[in-house]
Amino acid sequence: MRLLFLAFYLVCLSGCSDQKAEPQTSVLQLHQDTRFTVSLAPADAPVEEILHWTVELSDGWQIKQAEVTGLSMTMGTIPLLFKTVEGKARVYQAEMVLGVCSQPRMKWQLQLQLLHATEGEKLLLLPFYSSWPK
Repeated sequence: MRLLFLAFYLVCLSGCSDQKAEPQTSVLQLHQDTRFTVSLAPADAPVEEILHWTVELSDGWQIKQAEVTGLSMTMGTIPLLFKTVEGKARVYQAEMVLGVCSQPRMKWQLQLQLLHATEGEKLLLLPFYSSWPK
């Protein structure tokens, strides 16, 4: 009888747990073609949290400059410093944090300037939206 009571008690306690399922980090593909792939995680770009940018380039391309600017409101310019991912010669990553704004959903733009020795420069203007944390 004690064992049955203990089992019932433990089942009731497990229902009161504050544990939440870990949210899956989704990835937003901002650009993808045969030369470049640009993605952002998490996809909803929550403000005041670390955002992870990933850029994959085909042979001969390099990142000349990268920055994020606010389109909905003037929020200044946030420069990004991309670094090569260890063991992956053509994959680059950068981290950033967006500041809180009065708008819960603000439009931003990644300006990514790329350079190739023979093909010249390419400017990618990639809009995305930030969100308030849930």
